[in-house]
Amino acid sequence: MKFVLAIAKAGGLASAARTLGVTHSTVSRRLSGLEKRMGTRLFERMPEGFVPTASGEEAVKAAKRMEAEVLDLDTRITAQDAELEGPLRVTAAQLLFQVQVAEIMQQFAERHPRIELEMIAANEVLSLQRREADIAIRVTDNPDENLFGRVATGQNRAYYMSRDFARKYRDVLEVSHDATPLSCVTFKWWGQGVPKEIRSRYPGAYISLVADDMIALMAAVKAGMGVGRLPCFLGDPDPDLVRVPGIEPSRYFDIWILTHPDLKNVARIRTFLRFAAEAFKTKSGLYLGR
Repeated sequence: MKFVLAIAKAGGLASAARTLGVTHSTVSRRLSGLEKRMGTRLFERMPEGFVPTASGEEAVKAAKRMEAEVLDLDTRITAQDAELEGPLRVTAAQLLFQVQVAEIMQQFAERHPRIELEMIAANEVLSLQRREADIAIRVTDNPDENLFGRVATGQNRAYYMSRDFARKYRDVLEVSHDATPLSCVTFKWWGQGVPKEIRSRYPGAYISLVADDMIALMAAVKAGMGVGRLPCFLGDPDPDLVRVPGIEPSRYFDIWILTHPDLKNVARIRTFLRFAAEAFKTKSGLYLGR
């Protein structure tokens, strides 16, 4: 039934195999064996993928109920754990691991060597309800209301440029409302056009590059392709970058540390939540750009 559910979610054998960590042939063999035993076809093999039949829909519903029961059992058993030992899976965006979370985990491991830490670097949101991780460190203003946690630190963002770019456009940057063309790099998810803070101060600004990744955007700014907006924790420590004059830092999303509410009193999870929150607090100036 686990294979049926994976195929339904993925829409095909190859994707289901990657999710389950098995081979394509294993998934195909398991599905064929189950269909043979049940005497019915569970999926139609369509050009666009595997589509559940009427019987398949019933099987998927049953598989979802079974999965929910197993996850609930796992959560209830884990919630009884009062020892500072055992596995602890922490997920965060790759940037946060790079800047501070890896350091937090190293310091935590020194204090609690019997806790088996696992680092899950992922920009996509993993499910704590499905126990894909025990703790999530997320950059958001709207954390899942069904989770338990706290704000680790607020954040600010500012506009940055490379030192070479600053020297090249020194005269333009020192004068507000200069109409000289000024290149700007932007993030794909910010919408079209020059950001309003840049446009209002430098009406001649134009987009020279659009990036879909924060590290790529930062690399473009450092390469001198234009001015760009970055979280202060990225821009300020970099010796090759300087802030664009005349534009004050603005508020960015908070950083939250979250877990499943049923697991908040598990000793190793509760201890890590408190430890990580204190670690972020000591470096709040870095995130706020102070």
